[in-house]
Amino acid sequence: MAALPRAGRHQEGGHRRGPAEDRRDVRFQWPRGQWTSPGDRPAARPQSRRGHTSTSDLRVRVAYQGEPGAYSDEAVSAVFPGAEAVGFPTFRLTFDALAMGAVEAAVLPVENSSAGIVQEVSDLLWELPGLRIVREHVQPVRHCLLGWPGPVERALSHPQALAQCERYLHSRQIRSVAFHDTAGAARAVAEQRQPGTAAIASKAAAARYGLYVLAESIQDDAENRTRFVVVEKGDPARPSKASQGWKGSIAFVTAHRPGSLAHALDCFARRSVNLSRLDSRPILGRPFEYRFYLDFSINGEAAAAEAAEAALSDLEEASAEIKLFGTYPAS
Repeated sequence: MAALPRAGRHQEGGHRRGPAEDRRDVRFQWPRGQWTSPGDRPAARPQSRRGHTSTSDLRVRVAYQGEPGAYSDEAVSAVFPGAEAVGFPTFRLTFDALAMGAVEAAVLPVENSSAGIVQEVSDLLWELPGLRIVREHVQPVRHCLLGWPGPVERALSHPQALAQCERYLHSRQIRSVAFHDTAGAARAVAEQRQPGTAAIASKAAAARYGLYVLAESIQDDAENRTRFVVVEKGDPARPSKASQGWKGSIAFVTAHRPGSLAHALDCFARRSVNLSRLDSRPILGRPFEYRFYLDFSINGEAAAAEAAEAALSDLEEASAEIKLFGTYPAS
């Protein structure tokens, strides 16, 4: 098997917290260099969050995109307590690790309540065969501004995190600088110590990388949450196998004729199956044609699973292309 690469504050009216003194956990390393071009860096070796694991822990290795201290790393800890979390620099490498059997599962963000869909994850779920969603996890996200004392002119972070803090940054004339990962941005700020540069990441990342928390809870929405899914290898469960409170996720391409999308949605509407997500993505090589992503709920009624199964079967007949990602317990 080929080896895979792995991947606080200017506080307003509060007590300034000093940087953590112990940096022994800072083990994920990119070579020093330009921060805004992570694609130019050589790939890092796979990095586990834990230095020592028991024999039982070694049985479960769970992948996530990012570096130790990222929100996805925290999601792994919440969903798989005691597992070995393995970070990768990109979503594609995270999926590749799962497909190749280097890990048993992956925890991936698919949607944020403020910034919307994580498009690359949706596209990779469609593109790659042999994978299934088996569970979801919704996690509150509290962003912090991390750095060194002094005025802040620019903030590094993942584009999703920057979008979730847009009003805070705009009101203080802080320039957004996209980075591959929130925790990676914190690590870069800690290493480079460039005046005026801060990172948007979690309070845990501040402790891990020895930074001041300059401001807490800077996200625009106090109820900011990210929805993660657990992906494994295997065939997806059908709605007929679902229990009360489950949900299903699919993607489909409609037939190219008038009313095809309305007909697709009617497969669910006429059976009273509620939709909790509907969005579209352009299809590469087919300008202005779209693939639709849809989540449906299976409520507590006795016939709900049967109704959802019938709706999916009808849509499979009516669609030009369709893929079931899984039917799984809702968070």
